[in-house]
Amino acid sequence: MLKFGRWYLICFVAMSLLTLSAGCGKKGWPEPRLDEDRFSWGQIQHQRQGACLDARALVHGAANKLGFVYLEWMRMDAAEDCPDCPFKATERVLLGDGSSEFKRQNGVIRIMFCEWDPDASYRWRLLGMNVHRGLGSVPSQVEFSR
Repeated sequence: MLKFGRWYLICFVAMSLLTLSAGCGKKGWPEPRLDEDRFSWGQIQHQRQGACLDARALVHGAANKLGFVYLEWMRMDAAEDCPDCPFKATERVLLGDGSSEFKRQNGVIRIMFCEWDPDASYRWRLLGMNVHRGLGSVPSQVEFSR
């Protein structure tokens, strides 16, 4: 009987060690796979009708990783574009799947924003935010609208 007790003790210790070691390993939050989780802006087409900007932008790469978009703009003093001037956004609005101004379909987003002064010119851009915060924001090229 003493041998059976010793065998039982050895089995218990071995099973305990196996159970404890199964929980070991690297633990932490999942990390994004850089190549598979990035997106970039493609062609942007837009037109302006009075106070409304109607823009369509192509999203390349992982379009499903685009969480939301900021529309950033600066009002221009002149009616002509100044491509060499630095872009310094003075205002911005958050647009996402819950907003009426923002639609997305098959890697194309459409923005219909109607709060600009119809007599003013603007320089603007889109700032896409990745669902993985660690990958940061992705700015589009700066556009001009009169």
